[in-house]
Amino acid sequence: MPSFSSWLGRSRKEGGHIDEQERKDLGSSVEDGDSRNLQRRSTKRELFRKLLKRSSTQSNSNRRSGQSVFYANNTFKAQSNLGIASPASPDKPPTSMADPNKPLPPPPAHSTQPEPVERPVKKLDRIISPITLPDLHELFSGAPQFFVRSEGHHTGAPHPSVAFPWDIELEIRDLSDHRQIHDHAWSSVSAWPHISRDVEKDPDAVKEHREKRRAHYLPRCRERPNMLSMQGLEPGTMGFQAALEMGVADALQVPNENPPDSDADGLADRRMEFLRDKNGVRPLTESTLLELLTGASTDYDENPSKRPTIELYTELFTRILFPPVRVTDSDDPYSLPVQIEALIDVLRSPNIWFDFSLVEWRIRLGQILWGLPTEDEILVNNEVANGLGDQKYWLLLQVLLSCELLLRLDAISADIDHGIEEPRKSELQRFDKKTTSSVRWSLILARQWLENIKIERTDSGATLDNKAPTGWLASFTSSPLAKESKIDEKVHNVQFYGRHQNRQLSGLLHFARKLNWPNLESIQVKVASNGIKIPETPLGTPSAGTPRSMSSQRSSSYFTNRPNMRRGLSKQRMSAMIHPQGWLSNSYISGFILPGEGMSHFLISTLLENDTVALARLGEEANLCGGFIYQDRSFWSTASIVGRVLAAGKEASECMGWVSSPVTPRGCGESWVHIEVELNPQTESHRDAKPRIWHKSAVERDGHIIGGADLSSVLPGDFIIPSDESIQAPLLIKLESFDLFATTDSTHTTPTKETPTPVSDMSELPSIRSYSAMIRFSVDVDGEEKREVNLALSNDVYFATVFPCVASSHMNILKTPTSPSFKSHEQPGSSATHLGTLILNHFVILPGLTNTGHPLHKGYTFTKLALSTVLAMPATLPFTSLLSPPQSPSGESTQSTTHTTNSPIPKVLVIDCTDNTMTAFPPRPSPSPHSLPGTKVRRNGSDIDILARALCAERGWNAMISRRGRVCLSCSVREASALGWRVVLRFA
Repeated sequence: MPSFSSWLGRSRKEGGHIDEQERKDLGSSVEDGDSRNLQRRSTKRELFRKLLKRSSTQSNSNRRSGQSVFYANNTFKAQSNLGIASPASPDKPPTSMADPNKPLPPPPAHSTQPEPVERPVKKLDRIISPITLPDLHELFSGAPQFFVRSEGHHTGAPHPSVAFPWDIELEIRDLSDHRQIHDHAWSSVSAWPHISRDVEKDPDAVKEHREKRRAHYLPRCRERPNMLSMQGLEPGTMGFQAALEMGVADALQVPNENPPDSDADGLADRRMEFLRDKNGVRPLTESTLLELLTGASTDYDENPSKRPTIELYTELFTRILFPPVRVTDSDDPYSLPVQIEALIDVLRSPNIWFDFSLVEWRIRLGQILWGLPTEDEILVNNEVANGLGDQKYWLLLQVLLSCELLLRLDAISADIDHGIEEPRKSELQRFDKKTTSSVRWSLILARQWLENIKIERTDSGATLDNKAPTGWLASFTSSPLAKESKIDEKVHNVQFYGRHQNRQLSGLLHFARKLNWPNLESIQVKVASNGIKIPETPLGTPSAGTPRSMSSQRSSSYFTNRPNMRRGLSKQRMSAMIHPQGWLSNSYISGFILPGEGMSHFLISTLLENDTVALARLGEEANLCGGFIYQDRSFWSTASIVGRVLAAGKEASECMGWVSSPVTPRGCGESWVHIEVELNPQTESHRDAKPRIWHKSAVERDGHIIGGADLSSVLPGDFIIPSDESIQAPLLIKLESFDLFATTDSTHTTPTKETPTPVSDMSELPSIRSYSAMIRFSVDVDGEEKREVNLALSNDVYFATVFPCVASSHMNILKTPTSPSFKSHEQPGSSATHLGTLILNHFVILPGLTNTGHPLHKGYTFTKLALSTVLAMPATLPFTSLLSPPQSPSGESTQSTTHTTNSPIPKVLVIDCTDNTMTAFPPRPSPSPHSLPGTKVRRNGSDIDILARALCAERGWNAMISRRGRVCLSCSVREASALGWRVVLRFA
């Protein structure tokens, strides 16, 4: 066993040090040996144990701190860069001292070890410092950001929007992914505030716009999807907002399936009881009703805030409503809020009024006003009601109450705007909770009425009649409250005309020119000769004007055959009867149109009803969600997949939901057609889940600039710059034919007898046949042998224009040693495959790092395939297989990100629809030219655009349309992720 002195020698050689007194004590103990007494031996053991304990304590502490130590002056000094081991344990360096509260001694005077070499501070910061928020603001300047936020009570689904929160430049903030309304006559298509492009050219439009600038109440109620966003910059596409709102579209809303007393007698009884209730509406004669409507229009034109509050109170509660049974405002019982609350209570009464939140009633509005009285059964919130005349009375009564409510809301808005009155938070909250969606839509109805309708009598001999009123209202008009009125002027003895008929006809001609209508000259002559107007007496046929179900003869619902999300096939067959001067054209000419898709139906119906040649050739039955072939052109609703695909072709044009194309189908002559399609598989697989718009946090996270990552830990190396170079070999595509094939159930007929019209005799209606559609192309890839590609338009998919962006000029922020951009910049002229393992051949940076768009965070992954590569893959191949294709030897037709990340954002497929014969990098000015006011976006279309969309229709992919020069690839991938769509079509 080695002696203690030998161990002490080794300790001294290894750099350990002890003080002089301990050395003497230990030395004497060794020399005397057994001659010392037991007390001295005990002292030596204690010193030895003390030394071991001190060494062990220092070793454990330094093992935790990960530092080396040296022993001097009875202390341990921590050194971070010196590799000197502890005597006790070479692998376990001791800590600085036994007492952690004692300060460290000064460093030794002399050291034989070299001083540590510190790296430059600046270089260290460039490697590990996260990107600061101001740097992110500069890096993503001009990049759109996506939001989904709720708006309040009874407003339905949340509201999606796109904004540039970090940019103040007007040319950036005014960027949009949809087109403006081109004609003032079409402004009522949307409840969203907007200005039509021709407002500066039309003096009447300028005057009306200035009048609207006065303070007025704007109900927080809009159509879904947003009809402004439905007209994307690319023909046949929609914008971000409409794409998200398709899952909660108004047409998908279903009324109460089991209303109380769901029959005609039940509805009539409820309405009769409602008029007897002292908390409801007074039983007004029809003449009094028309008089009050005329007075409301006069008040609106003369500014309602001019009338005293007590005068408005007296008229409301002595002529229209019964006085309130309780006092709701003790300070001012005659105030406007008291009157407003009483009107809201009446209008929100269930199962009494028309619910214009349902698309069906927005369309039928014109049928009630201008259709002939009939005993046909129609549906009111799933209840059958006989007698259109009674419906007209109740519609006018609802209009009156809504106008009275709107006038008072406008008056309060004007007082607040002028500083006369301060809004009370409690009243605003109570009003917001009480106004249901039906009440809000009634306010929109009132605004449209006051701005567009004037009332005129058509039978002067019936103005004075002292005979007692007859009919279902006789029991009320015989009461003392009604005897003071001696005029029994029926609602059928008056006519409702439009205030802006010239404006509407100008819009009709604009629509015809945009669609390249074959008989445009005859329409122009008819307009010039005042041949298109609302007739003094209704000329439309009663039942023929009612859109009918193709499966039954009952006119039960305008949208009985709308897409049924629970069925395997979509029934986009919306049948309507077209007649000269019918209620469809009267609705458009009057301008009395509620927001939504009705505008597109009224425009095409008015055009057809005033073209006798087209009406004779096409027949009177129309499928307003399908299309028709007429004089070597085909016309398609954008509700049809054929319209959305053909809109991308050469010489095609789109206007207000209709597409005109020179491509005509084989297998079908001049007629209306219906295209059978299957539900989008992506929609079918999520039919039981909530639509994407309800997942607000997921939408904002998946579209965020850093993909939902922690803002404090974002490094420059987390971003890549996707290349926009084409990976597609030279491609030549030609559309050979468009074919329609009759389906097995296309022999359906609608044998309904109709009243004769000037252009038709009483006969059975012709059937609108159903077809499946296919487009045939010839494809030549890089001069190889041409091959034929047949694509079936079998899925009802949608296309969205990617929101434009403006390239950032601060890309140098990414120039760090850990960033792929930095590495590529260090090797100018080298191919992208030489950039190391961090980047692949699709991550390159242009010289100078300018005008490249925006970077893409590693949370987003995508696969980029050439269009010819996707065409060569089987249609039955799973979508996930496309996202991980085998790498080709040349690497020219496939690119895929390899960033390893735990991000939940799904991978996106980018289909490159360009080749090296097209402009690879068009100049990207800042700002984009599409943002400049008044700039026209001109595009001629191409067969490759049609083929790419047809491919998506066959495979069942919703797709983003991304075009160079308008938006970068990074922003395209982010927006696709925000929408939850998986495919981006990239065009030159």
